[in-house]
Amino acid sequence: MTKKILLWVGFILGIAIVAFPSLMLVERVREMRESKPKIVKETPSLPEPVKKERPTEIPVEQKAVVEEKTAYPMLTESGVVFQYKAHAAQKVFVAGTFNNWDGRKGVMAKNAEGVWEATLKIKPGRYTYKFKADGVWSLDSQNPVSADDGKGGRVSVLIVE
Repeated sequence: MTKKILLWVGFILGIAIVAFPSLMLVERVREMRESKPKIVKETPSLPEPVKKERPTEIPVEQKAVVEEKTAYPMLTESGVVFQYKAHAAQKVFVAGTFNNWDGRKGVMAKNAEGVWEATLKIKPGRYTYKFKADGVWSLDSQNPVSADDGKGGRVSVLIVE
């Protein structure tokens, strides 16, 4: 009987000796995590878009062309209207940072004049985008503003105010 009691006491002491340091280690790690200063990463703010001033003296015939180019894509009450001229294309969509480059959210339809069109609700901000016609990506030929895409190519730039 005494042997059994001693065995049980030894067993319990053995567990306590092994478990106690482990518990202390766990508690120490918990304390270190709580006392460690948290690093908060700040997201860099986008630089303000550079607004190019137009020359003050534009010939009358060119004035309409300049205004038309800078007013594209068209901003309407129902959203931003994108247009793409590709008469032979079978499938066209617009994708960009405004829809996480998801073409399913920017499917375009051909209008009566044969021009592909899509009207998308887009929040104010600066976005990059491209058109994809039958599997081929291309810039917006009507938008004179483009930027480097970081991969050796270019993307069209849209600024919604």
